Amino acid sequence: MFCRDIGSGPPLVFLHGWSCHGGFFGPQEAALANRFRLLLPDLPGHGATPAGANPGIPALADALHDLLLEQRLEQPLLVGWSMGAMVAFDYLRRYGQQEIAGLVIEDMTARLQTGPDWRLGLGGSFDAAQNAAVLAAMRSDWAGHSAAFLPHLFARNSQPDAALLQWISGEIAHNDSRAMAAIWASMAEQDFRALLPQLSLPCLIIHGGESQLYAPEVSLWLEQTLPNAQRRCLAQSGHMPHLEQPDAFNAALAEFAASVKALPANA
Repeated sequence: MFCRDIGSGPPLVFLHGWSCHGGFFGPQEAALANRFRLLLPDLPGHGATPAGANPGIPALADALHDLLLEQRLEQPLLVGWSMGAMVAFDYLRRYGQQEIAGLVIEDMTARLQTGPDWRLGLGGSFDAAQNAAVLAAMRSDWAGHSAAFLPHLFARNSQPDAALLQWISGEIAHNDSRAMAAIWASMAEQDFRALLPQLSLPCLIIHGGESQLYAPEVSLWLEQTLPNAQRRCLAQSGHMPHLEQPDAFNAALAEFAASVKALPANA
């Protein structure tokens, strides 16, 4: 798995969103590498890392486990944006939380699909029928599908920076539609609602106040469900606070990381 490894200090492992890669954390590289060791992998099927035989959330979590073992990281902090948070959840469910200092959840939910007992999924109404339609669209016309969903990543009623929009569009368009569909299908199958009350490690929930993908109620539910969580709303951000309000995001992350590192290991 391709991974950028820069800086020195307490380790932060950045887990990117679906169809993106580690390079999407450029503002964090620039601001935090003088205080922390930053590991920015391209998870399997994204960026410079091949998808492998069975692309999906479990495979991505296994790749994260392998990375942490190879690097022999001591109490890393996981920073999971969107899909990256699901990768972290699956890692914690299957490998445990004892070796992890803390978790940052950036604009994500515990279950993507909605149903009669769950309204806090994608858009508040993303049911099985919509999921099937999305999968069909990305398999038949990846370029058209990715161009259509791109504006929804930014804050509601905003005017995205033209250069950033063009860069993100180009990076996402390079993805393989088959790998993206397989990973999306795996994401839609995940349900971490039962796991989260069992996670005692410190958690920071960062959400965009103008997110078009997840309502504020999602972050409130996470804060109430996770035993050791705090929540931070970046009011002018959509689904990408680390890119839309990088200074505020970096400050919140650095403050949380410093507080976590002040705790005794496995406290």
